[in-house]
Amino acid sequence: MRDWISAYCQQKQGETQEFKPAWNATVLLIGGKIFAMLGEYKDGRPLLTVKLEPAFSEILRAQYPGDIIPGYYTDKNHWSSLFLDSSVPDDVACAMLDNAYETTLSTLSKKAQAEIRSI
Repeated sequence: MRDWISAYCQQKQGETQEFKPAWNATVLLIGGKIFAMLGEYKDGRPLLTVKLEPAFSEILRAQYPGDIIPGYYTDKNHWSSLFLDSSVPDDVACAMLDNAYETTLSTLSKKAQAEIRSI
């Protein structure tokens, strides 16, 4: 489902991916910090969990109840999870990934941000 997500994120400057066997999930990182994770919900449904600005998370959860939920196994304020088998449009998933990348990038030092942006 939504096989394009990994390739979409690989186009982002400085993005790396790492499989975590203990979590059975692939984490997507910027500057060594996780901004997204591709894994499974407790019932086995495929899940994308992203770090978002809290206000954006609230809007998405209200707009797509049951399809976008508070972050699974993460901080519920800063993380949201999208069921990949839901009917949430791909452009919304892209917006979530873009916001997660920028939100996480902004937490890095100014020097690290400049280095990543110059890649």
